[in-house]
Amino acid sequence: MVSMLKILFIILKRKKYAMIALAATVIMGAISYFLMVVNIYHKNIFAYAEMNGTLFTIVSLFFGLIISLLAGFYFSMLVFRRDIVKAKTIKDNASGLAGIGTGIVASGCPSCGVPLLGLVGFPLALYYLPFKGLELKVLSIGFLLLSLYLISKNIKKILTGSCQLNNE
Repeated sequence: MVSMLKILFIILKRKKYAMIALAATVIMGAISYFLMVVNIYHKNIFAYAEMNGTLFTIVSLFFGLIISLLAGFYFSMLVFRRDIVKAKTIKDNASGLAGIGTGIVASGCPSCGVPLLGLVGFPLALYYLPFKGLELKVLSIGFLLLSLYLISKNIKKILTGSCQLNNE
């Protein structure tokens, strides 16, 4: 875990990768927020809070922010790895995509319908879960942390012996 954070901070010190992380975080956050309030009257977060409760709304927004940040970190590390080697491994890509996908699917209003689940015929599916979809956001965070760990491990293996990480 420490190694993952160390590699992430070294990568984010470079302007290119910091900008990629920032852009991906903002885009993911905007998509998550839009999907959260798209079915709400006037797309208002306060109406969402009235319908679902203030605590649920705060926790949901907090988890959405964490998912957005982790997705931004994931994309910057993915681009960094692509820049240093063209070969890809499937494990970290699959878990990263699973985390992002789960985070997007879990974005929505449990009581009035989730847009992406509505496309497959389950618009109120989150309403029937014990925590109204928050458990999917936690699962998404887990997938993204796993993908960050795997991709940082892969980057460390690629750079071990080449001293590229410390020289640049």
